[in-house]
Amino acid sequence: MKFSFYMFFLIAFCIYTIGNIYLFVRGWQALEITGQRRVWFAAAFWMVALSFIVTQALRVNGASGVLFDALLIIGSFWIAILLYGFLMLLVVDILRIAGWAANIKPAFIYQNYPASKAIMLGVACLIFIVILVFGYRNAHHPQVIHLDIPVGKTAGQLSKLRVVMVSDIHLGHINGRRSLARIVDAINEQRPDLVLLTGDTFDGSPEQVIEKDMGVEFDRLQTKYGAYAVSGNHEYIGEREKRYAVRSAFDYLAAHGVQPLQDSVVLIDGSFYVAGRKDRIAGTRKAIPELLHGVNLRLPVIMLDHQPYRLDMAEQAGVDLHLSGHTHHGQMWPLNYITRKLYEQDWGFLQKGESKFYVSCGVGTWGPPVRTAGYSEIVVIDVKFKQ
Repeated sequence: MKFSFYMFFLIAFCIYTIGNIYLFVRGWQALEITGQRRVWFAAAFWMVALSFIVTQALRVNGASGVLFDALLIIGSFWIAILLYGFLMLLVVDILRIAGWAANIKPAFIYQNYPASKAIMLGVACLIFIVILVFGYRNAHHPQVIHLDIPVGKTAGQLSKLRVVMVSDIHLGHINGRRSLARIVDAINEQRPDLVLLTGDTFDGSPEQVIEKDMGVEFDRLQTKYGAYAVSGNHEYIGEREKRYAVRSAFDYLAAHGVQPLQDSVVLIDGSFYVAGRKDRIAGTRKAIPELLHGVNLRLPVIMLDHQPYRLDMAEQAGVDLHLSGHTHHGQMWPLNYITRKLYEQDWGFLQKGESKFYVSCGVGTWGPPVRTAGYSEIVVIDVKFKQ
């Protein structure tokens, strides 16, 4: 697991580096008309492009402060600019090469080519601004999704249960207390019986969350049966930033009324079970049959597992409702096409046999606080039990 973790970041670093070089070279060429003043473009470009890498490295050493937060936000937005800049340039270069091959050279472009390149760069910058504004607004106005899910088991005297599921809040330097306050308000408006957090509640090490005491917002949750949470991969990434980060994160949540489920099961009101798995990045965790050993499977079982892998295992074990997050549905188009290929279900409802599954695209964001694929969501599930 550690090897795959480092391989992922090595590949991501290489892609990030190549993408930035491509953008820089084409931007430098587009500003030919400015002459030696392009040096200011080079300085600004690399300061912004390196800000994300630098802040990620500094986070490991516990860096914080106003300047750090500003650089982190700038670097995070730059990821979105890098993605869409790369795609736009790719399309432009393909059309340009095709035009050369077909000897098509529009006069309005080539009559004053240096000026045309500068104008196209200006148009691209305007498009970036529109994308960022739309994506930021889309990310910070979560939609409330309602589902009715029947379960073919009796649950004591209960006929129904309102579950509010929230995934991938990513609390930290970018998604802070104000964002969490809005989420808690939206949850309370639904009058939930049960609140379930399906991982990546923290963006990494919980130090920033604890320091700013964001968890007091969880104290305002109004539920009948309480709130429960499982770990996601980012809680374990936080472990690489600071030792015992996962333990600190869940101790902090427990202190604010959100109970951790780390490879553990709780029987609620003698009527149904909620089971929570450690995230698969933890390296060692209980298999589902081991986790459910001793559980009365005649009662409904709701399972939380951050990453939606091997859903067939939950079906075979007799899990009635399985809830996940992690995928973000790609978060930014066209990355959602990649997540669709990687997961059996990367967003939405799925039924396999008698087992029901829901994969949330998340209420928060990772990296750029921008969402152009799907929308942020809070999921309200009205579970109806057999009578």
